[in-house]
Amino acid sequence: MPAPYDPVSLLRRAVLLSALLSAGYQDYKTREIDDRTWIYPAILLAPLTFIEVYNRDPMYLELYLASVLFGLATALMVLRLGLMGEADAIAFAYISLFEPPSDGLLAFLPLVSVVIFSFIPTLLYVSYNLYWNLRRGSFKGYEASLPTKLLAFLTMRYITRRQYEEKRYMYFPSTRKQGDRLVIEFSPTITESIDEPELEEFWATPLLPYVTFLSIGCLIYAVSLLASA
Repeated sequence: MPAPYDPVSLLRRAVLLSALLSAGYQDYKTREIDDRTWIYPAILLAPLTFIEVYNRDPMYLELYLASVLFGLATALMVLRLGLMGEADAIAFAYISLFEPPSDGLLAFLPLVSVVIFSFIPTLLYVSYNLYWNLRRGSFKGYEASLPTKLLAFLTMRYITRRQYEEKRYMYFPSTRKQGDRLVIEFSPTITESIDEPELEEFWATPLLPYVTFLSIGCLIYAVSLLASA
């Protein structure tokens, strides 16, 4: 298995982290990522990964290929089901291709560990939603059960129309009118169809910058590998 302090491994992981953190920053700021952010680092990552894998025994090659296939299958699944966007699927594939397995249960399937570590920034984001809504949230005029209200407080934000207009890329309106009532609509999939409510304030779902979370998860993963070596 590649050692965490092997020079090739260190350089490859540094390039990978640079690419992911750059993509994560763009995702956080605009929810869009320039294709060059993935392409240019891959030019260096491909030969570094090849050297790392080629210098191992045939059994290791099988493990690496299994890890890559798992990552690609996961990327295709979340994209096909509409659970995540194209950039998130690319990040899954990118990590699987350029982060080979190494010693220990933590690094057996790197993508799984990175996803687990990405829960840390995700929980922080959810906590911020809760903080935001405790200060500003309102269900006046809404028909919503207690579970719906609790879920809205954790996964949505109560925003003004001005806030929505300023950051359309960030919010998905989740308030719908049904006659004289207002209801909150949850959707597990990404959709291009958005019905904008004619209200000055409404509930909206923030489009998660999941590439940001994955980049932080990968950073935690890399630090954990070095610390455990």
